[in-house]
Amino acid sequence: MAIAGKQFLAAIALVMVAAAGLGFAASSSAVAETVADRCFDHHSFGQEPVPVAKTAEGSQVLAEVQWGWNGSIGCYLVLDDQAVYTLRASAASPTPPDPLGDETSEQCFEHHKFGRQSVPVAKTADGTAVLAQVQWGWQESIGCYLVLDNQAVVTLRAAAAIPVPTFTSVAVGRTHTCAARVDQAIACWGDNDHGQLDIPEGEYVAVAVGDTHSCAVRTDQTIACWGSNSSGQTTVPEGRYTMVAADGFFSCGLRTDQTIACWGSNSSGQTDAHGGQFTEVTASSLHACGLRSDQTIACWGWNGNGESDPPSGRFTSIDAGRSHSCSLRTDQTIACWGWNARGQRDVPAGRFAAVAAGSTHSCGLRTDKSIECWGDSSDGKTDAPEGHFNAVSVGNKLSCGLRTDNTIECWGISSSQQVSAPEDNYTEVAAGYWHSCGLRSDDTVECWGSNSYGQATPPTGFFHAISSGAGHSCGLRISRSITCWGHSASGAVDAPSGRFSTLSAGLMHTCGVRSFTREIECWGNNGQGQIVAPEGDYTAVAAGGFHSCGLQTDDAVICWGENTNGQTDAPEGDFTAVAAGEFHSCGLRSDSSIVCWGDNANGQTDAPEGRFDAITAGTSHTCGMRTSGAIVCWGDNANGQTDAPEGRFTNVSAGMWHSCGVRADKTIVCWGSLTLLSESSPEQPEED
Repeated sequence: MAIAGKQFLAAIALVMVAAAGLGFAASSSAVAETVADRCFDHHSFGQEPVPVAKTAEGSQVLAEVQWGWNGSIGCYLVLDDQAVYTLRASAASPTPPDPLGDETSEQCFEHHKFGRQSVPVAKTADGTAVLAQVQWGWQESIGCYLVLDNQAVVTLRAAAAIPVPTFTSVAVGRTHTCAARVDQAIACWGDNDHGQLDIPEGEYVAVAVGDTHSCAVRTDQTIACWGSNSSGQTTVPEGRYTMVAADGFFSCGLRTDQTIACWGSNSSGQTDAHGGQFTEVTASSLHACGLRSDQTIACWGWNGNGESDPPSGRFTSIDAGRSHSCSLRTDQTIACWGWNARGQRDVPAGRFAAVAAGSTHSCGLRTDKSIECWGDSSDGKTDAPEGHFNAVSVGNKLSCGLRTDNTIECWGISSSQQVSAPEDNYTEVAAGYWHSCGLRSDDTVECWGSNSYGQATPPTGFFHAISSGAGHSCGLRISRSITCWGHSASGAVDAPSGRFSTLSAGLMHTCGVRSFTREIECWGNNGQGQIVAPEGDYTAVAAGGFHSCGLQTDDAVICWGENTNGQTDAPEGDFTAVAAGEFHSCGLRSDSSIVCWGDNANGQTDAPEGRFDAITAGTSHTCGMRTSGAIVCWGDNANGQTDAPEGRFTNVSAGMWHSCGVRADKTIVCWGSLTLLSESSPEQPEED
């Protein structure tokens, strides 16, 4: 493509505007190296700045571009304003020849030592489609340069729709609120009289707030606290932690060895943590509680209202309020104890996924993702908004919920503008047995639900695909290596090294298709031969209960492992996708119809007619995404797992008793019975 001098410079300037608007900013050299590595893998060249213009003799670089990354378009090249000014000053009136000519290509190859063909400047995030490319041009006064036409700029601008930064958790305090962002930053708002909003630099995974201080767990598992240190509440003991809780004038942390350490005011024994191993800790004004590894509760500190006398039984989460505490039992009912003058212990009937205790009111996140509050209703404290939420946090007179679109909504009365929360999106969802994971548009992973084995605690980093099993999850990194987390007893998380093109997590085993050999490699439980894949070339794999299925390069499906219900008796024909449930399997034929085989005790193999784009198999139900984007499910519906909502979807995944889908607007909706992640932080009681 040839463009005249002024048009060329305008195109270069437009590239700058487009690139600057893509939202990439390297805050450290480590981040820049990560982006370069990703782009090298994405484009198969790069890893250092690319000279976009040199002097004609090739001795001086006039301008260079560096790699940037955005989840919706993948890699792109960034050229700053100063480089444009340099180019304009050096290229008085360039009249470049046809950049497609062999002469130009050869000149630029000798000049830059790479080139000879068009350079992809932006691809789709999966690396399969080029959105825009630059070609070599030559001008005597500046030598080689890269040419990007105006249409390519328009394409880039349209493709790079950057999602607004959103959140993974929220913690409500007495006069301030903090939230953890998806980009591992912390945002705080409200009262800052003691510096409780002055967040130290760094990357964080969790945050908690006290009366006049805040604490957060860094990605290196150390804790940073800031704000008032009047009682030593920000003087953190050395060590590595996985969780932090703060309230009143003290703080507590859960160490990596599962013991609890507390620091700060000890006026009522609230920092005298019990010994033993715990999975969770929560702090209130003058008392604290921990959830032991055996799922029983221990509390310490002030007990004037019975708030430190927990009931017996087994629990999955706990939250301490001002003078009462609440916990979620394993049967998904809530138990509260302590002060009840305002009805804050009078839990409504029903099943819940999370609970949060405040000063004189409490709130619970129901299994249908709605929020219900009880207790003191003055000032709108119990007037929870309608809609779907993933977490709830309760303070003194204010409550906040984390919506399923990862925005925050608050209600009640706030002091110091606590309600004014700053404002994410998903491309894929994976439903496991009791947990689910989502792949965000920025290629990070968020999980929710049961976390008894760490299956809902994904590692940091960038991923290309995800899959969830019974007690574990796995992700295919941008580098195409596999990382798994969660239940390790069966070896399902012990992923082999190397590069893979796809993966699937089953009940207690995992499988992946290797990138270059196209062989299937499986690991984990092999009680029924489910990890011994037949030789051959494959494009996809599905790990089920005790069997697995693979899609071969000739479009045939082959299954192996347990066959007590005929789940490995795949029919003949051409397929484009395959899914494996616990005791049944399904395939998407090349004509877009679905066929299933194996156990049909609940109608899970009775696939409806019609054309589909995707298929997923759960424990005893199945879901398909029609070509229209609508989802239809069939089979066991005892927990509402086949009651798919209306609307257009781009992705669907069936779990044990629930299903999830990614809507066209990139939000996730789930239906059925599932335990959602409780990210509510301990809340602030009001001291008398």
